[in-house]
Amino acid sequence: MTKSFFRNCVMAVLGLAAVQMTLAAQERGTLEGDWDVSVTVTNCQTGAPIRVVRSIQAYHHDGSFTETANSASRGISEGVWSPAGGQNYVARYWFFRYKADGTFASFASAHNTVSLGTDGHFTATGTIQDYDANGNLLSTGCVVQTAYLLATRKPTSRTSRE
Repeated sequence: MTKSFFRNCVMAVLGLAAVQMTLAAQERGTLEGDWDVSVTVTNCQTGAPIRVVRSIQAYHHDGSFTETANSASRGISEGVWSPAGGQNYVARYWFFRYKADGTFASFASAHNTVSLGTDGHFTATGTIQDYDANGNLLSTGCVVQTAYLLATRKPTSRTSRE
């Protein structure tokens, strides 16, 4: 009983600390935090949608970036982000794409310009370039992202596929 009580107290304290850190980041007007992101990849020339992906993006205090998406065809993203003046930021990250059988398909490089809103959201535009195993460019797609800070919004049951 004592262990259970102690464990519950520790969980409550850790949860409260995480929420306070996220809310403090929001009050400072920074991109730091965990975001629920809708990513629309489009044809850069025509603007026609190619796919929609939902992801969780984490902008860490030290300038590092991680992302995971709701698609088995891609790995976790790793990268960096930095201020670009005002409420604008740049993010650069990389991830692997996989074929249906799980083998390597391409190495993706993404570059986004992020504009932070005042109400716990951001919008971003950017490009994703895919390279083969020898470093040859395979394709370039444009992206539009809409995101909400997870501490300010209850997760929805939106689904999408890549």
